[in-house]
Amino acid sequence: MEPIIKAENLVKVYKTESEEVFALKGVNLSLEEGEFSLLMGASGSGKSTLLHLLGGLDKPTSGRVLYRGKDISSFSSKELALFRNRKIGFVFQFHYLINELTLIENVMAPALIGGVPFSESRKRAEELLKRVGLGHRLSHKPFEVSGGEKQRAAVARALVNFPEVVLADEPTGNLDSQNTHSVISLMKELNQELGTTFLIATHNRELETYAQRIYFIRDGVIEST
Repeated sequence: MEPIIKAENLVKVYKTESEEVFALKGVNLSLEEGEFSLLMGASGSGKSTLLHLLGGLDKPTSGRVLYRGKDISSFSSKELALFRNRKIGFVFQFHYLINELTLIENVMAPALIGGVPFSESRKRAEELLKRVGLGHRLSHKPFEVSGGEKQRAAVARALVNFPEVVLADEPTGNLDSQNTHSVISLMKELNQELGTTFLIATHNRELETYAQRIYFIRDGVIEST
């Protein structure tokens, strides 16, 4: 079966006035449809850079990212925006919820941006917030809920367009142990129920038990899987 996302010899170099910094050094990685995997490595190992390239948020210096066999670098600006909006869901260490909006408005936003009618966007957002245990928080604003609740809302937002892949960058980095396991358990349940592919970047070894596959990255190189 063809991988849903494949990285081929990805290199990413950041240039300063005095030096070149190699964030990724020829990374190869394949994500199978429906898998739940971890990308493990210390801070500065290249985890975030790799997720950004896989999700089309940044471009590699060399190498390519294939989505269902198609090189995403060949996408037009419009195609790339649609790819990020409809096919990929992003969850970050910081929730990036908009404080002026309620939780349901935050979750609706990507659907509205993607052209989904208001009523359908609201229906999706409400169902997802209920699914993540926030049905009683629909009208609350981010500053009115806990850190764990913010991150669960961020997971709901990532899923509102029914993406095929969710890329999560240290999604539990700011959470305590209880909320960490709550959020990862939720992601695992959604993976099993919806068939969504998850790749979660983390340095937390406690999360290994949830994964079908673990990729280890060090100094910009995938060392083992």
